[in-house]
Amino acid sequence: MALRKEKIDFFFRCFLPRYLPRFLRRRWEILQKKQGRLEDLYVFLTNQCNARCRHCFFIEELGYVPGELRLEEYRQIAATLPQLERIFFTGGEALLHPECSDIVRLMGKATRALRVGLITNGLLPDRVEKFVRSVLGDPSFPSLLDILVSLDGLEETHNDVRQNPHAWERANETLARLERLRDEFSGRLESGVITIITSRNWQEIEALADHIDAHYPRTRQGFEIVRGTNFSLWGLAPQYRADFNPPEEVLPPPSAWDEILKMLERVNRRRGIAHHAFHITTLFTIEMLRTGKKLVDCVSAGQNVAVLYSTGDLAVCEFSQPFGNIRDYGLNFDRAWHSAEADTMRRATSRCWCTHGCYLSKNIEYSLAGLWAMLRKL
Repeated sequence: MALRKEKIDFFFRCFLPRYLPRFLRRRWEILQKKQGRLEDLYVFLTNQCNARCRHCFFIEELGYVPGELRLEEYRQIAATLPQLERIFFTGGEALLHPECSDIVRLMGKATRALRVGLITNGLLPDRVEKFVRSVLGDPSFPSLLDILVSLDGLEETHNDVRQNPHAWERANETLARLERLRDEFSGRLESGVITIITSRNWQEIEALADHIDAHYPRTRQGFEIVRGTNFSLWGLAPQYRADFNPPEEVLPPPSAWDEILKMLERVNRRRGIAHHAFHITTLFTIEMLRTGKKLVDCVSAGQNVAVLYSTGDLAVCEFSQPFGNIRDYGLNFDRAWHSAEADTMRRATSRCWCTHGCYLSKNIEYSLAGLWAMLRKL
């Protein structure tokens, strides 16, 4: 009876009012050959990082990089951005940028984004709390602030993955503080955990979910299979491909894939979210890893999603090469986004497919195959 109620609730509260209208709007844009409305912007604030995670596909880019964008440049960029649904700040470790909180406040206000996310490894609990208070202490900040903490296994595994003996302790301290801050900033702050599934941690999926549910009951958790351009991207010509790969072989063995899906099904069913778009991505990811076949067209890269790197490089997707640098367009995002160089990369990425969750989840949301998968999971 509870499961039946959950299915009905999803259909009437999520599928009909959210997923179906968004699908119809995006398909109409495609039919009319219109460029998609930009919804999400991913900002790599800095390449500096205080961890060296074994599964990080960005690891070769980490460290000090001269010429990272500063607050005054972001101020000019922000004035040329459209209204957005979501902005995500990442890195490196975004909090290591000396102007992080000022930039986040500025960009949130300029774009009137519904949700502003910051992805952190949680190694700096004091800095996370200071950041939250700085951003939400500004009553004019219009967005929901969403802090996402990476947690990739139980204590021994997580510390090994992060190559830091204090990583588990500090990430949990960060999550505990966020739980308390949610009471203080009620309705303005959310928190989540991001877990990347690898060969090192897949057997701990359910135990880690139990830990989070027991200690941080309001904190949601998202799962994604580890990714890299060498093994989870197909159909993109070499001259357009980025070279982002983990430093070691970390993909779970094929013999574990069915068990991973079963564990995630149990966890997500228990939490009542098995049928939402992002959780369907794992099903599609495993199928693509098995077959290498395209399941949905890429209709999000360069359309609904953009990437801005710390030095000003712009890309339509993290798996594609940058098409230019925003400084070469006078720090005018609109001019860069509608340039011939951006259009060239859009055409290239419209023919490829990948398991990158940020894009795959939108491609699922905007495809008949994706909607059908959601309905089948009801």
